[in-house]
Amino acid sequence: MDPLLNVLASLGLNLATNAVYDIVKKIATDKQANYSQVVYDIQNKLTMYKVSVKAETIIKALSQRGLLVIQESHLIAGQELVFGSTSGKAIFGDNSTMTTNKTSISAGAGAFIETNGNAQIRHNSDGSISFHVG
Repeated sequence: MDPLLNVLASLGLNLATNAVYDIVKKIATDKQANYSQVVYDIQNKLTMYKVSVKAETIIKALSQRGLLVIQESHLIAGQELVFGSTSGKAIFGDNSTMTTNKTSISAGAGAFIETNGNAQIRHNSDGSISFHVG
């Protein structure tokens, strides 16, 4: 494992370690890295930890610019559920579930789903699950 990743993990950053690692590595290796953009990326973060979100019809959990982290949480929608990113980054997992009346995705302990850019997982109302990129 990369030494930088070991240090970040030892600080207890768990799931956020991957995102922070990407940002710190970019600063360390890219002489063109824009410091203000890096600060913006770190500040534009939404973390859902050990929560349950329920909607009668539709849940859309999409990151447009920053980072969306869903960990040890449950998203429950009656008809449709969309998870991912449109231009940002989204991470889902570590004992989390996404469920509709007809579909379910479960990520166990230590398991994660990550999207970057324009990528989504869609639980469709017809009972299908589709993966969209680009």
